[in-house]
Amino acid sequence: MADFKYTDLHCHPNLKTFGHSFSNQDHPKADVWFTKKPDFFTRKIYEKTGLTKFSQTDLSTMTRAKGKIAFVSLYPFEKGFFHNPYVSPPLAAQLANWGIEIGYNRIRHIQKHSSYFEDLKREYLFFIHSRQKSMVDEVLQAWSPLKDTADLTHNLNTENEIAVIFSIEGAHVFNTGLEEYGIQLDREEVFTNISMVKNWEFPPLFIGLAHNFNNDLCGHSRSLQRLGKLVNQEKNLGIGLTHLGSEVVRELLDKRSGRRILIDLKHMSLATRMDYFRLLEEEFPGESIPLIVSHGALTGRPIRGNGIASPLSNIFNATELNFYDEEIVKLVESKGLFAFQMDLNIHVDIKKIKGLFRFKNPIEDLQNSALLIWNQLQHFAEVCDRNGLFAWGNTCLGTDFDGSIYPFPGILTAEGLEPLSLELKNLAGSYLKKRRLTRRENYEIQAEEIVERFFFTNTVQFLYGNF
Repeated sequence: MADFKYTDLHCHPNLKTFGHSFSNQDHPKADVWFTKKPDFFTRKIYEKTGLTKFSQTDLSTMTRAKGKIAFVSLYPFEKGFFHNPYVSPPLAAQLANWGIEIGYNRIRHIQKHSSYFEDLKREYLFFIHSRQKSMVDEVLQAWSPLKDTADLTHNLNTENEIAVIFSIEGAHVFNTGLEEYGIQLDREEVFTNISMVKNWEFPPLFIGLAHNFNNDLCGHSRSLQRLGKLVNQEKNLGIGLTHLGSEVVRELLDKRSGRRILIDLKHMSLATRMDYFRLLEEEFPGESIPLIVSHGALTGRPIRGNGIASPLSNIFNATELNFYDEEIVKLVESKGLFAFQMDLNIHVDIKKIKGLFRFKNPIEDLQNSALLIWNQLQHFAEVCDRNGLFAWGNTCLGTDFDGSIYPFPGILTAEGLEPLSLELKNLAGSYLKKRRLTRRENYEIQAEEIVERFFFTNTVQFLYGNF
């Protein structure tokens, strides 16, 4: 695809760079343009552990990868990552920093601070004030924050410029979920903080209500199995919306108090997702509020297990963190977006693909990864087709690059996305020839359009309707 470009609904070019700013504002790694490319040693660490000790989506890498719109996720780390009753805080910080490389001083700050909201503001201002231009491969490149569709149109007509739209990962940022660390929940403070964010110069388009630990607003899904007993996600795991959580949702969606902030379903427990769907139906009837999954994957089956399961789903990861067939239908009917995460551990049950990746042939690794990703896109399309819906208009990319994920072999950084697009085009073409879909609009489409929609067009169309 000669004119390849992509949007990314969920990425963290700020996570490591912001972290290193706690050591030294002028540290080279505290620059959103700083690149640490994979080398022989970091590739070997990745192959053995899944850890990415290189940068995946800094703005230089994103530029080289032909990124056009980056939804930059602001994420003040939850304290639960860095507190362990069996390890002293300084040692916990050293061990954690080896794995995620956000800086020892950053982790010590997270362990000690008393306000997620102050941390959020600091991260937002860090990015806003970061260097907006840089020479990349001898060409002057830039990034620019967007306010509205007028800005979007200008960006789409401007070369060598990445558009940035902010999102937030986890509503703990309004200063909840801190009671076990000695900070009492203050309802008035929560709503004051929401109002401030809604009236930022560049407010987030959406926010994930849940993340990895208790936030007193809703239940979360288990998500950190790889860390085992190093973290404890048990408090309020799997519950639904709390009373305060329902109030927070109403306030975020209310247009009278500032710009509406949409809700990202990722990391919610299934019970919370069901509560949220009911709240929309009962309290916002007739309003066009799209459902968003900013970085997710599918279980390949219905919630109740008595419908049609995909033949591909035997290797899908059936965790509640992922999404069911009924949720696909709801999302498409709402004209929402489902962004697929570039995290192998989320897409599949790792135990069931043991031996698939041998890390000896990069092309073979990429092809196998593309097939696993295509399996998910195919299932999404078939669910839509069975329910009389357009199959290819609501999927997109949400990499979660630089978010401490287990990237697909062959797609370690954003520079792997264009080669992925070529593999997906081949897979889409082969699939369309089989005529598995029943609706004309779903099978009379070119493979190239399916892939272009996934990487770019669907997100842009969504923005023109919701930004």
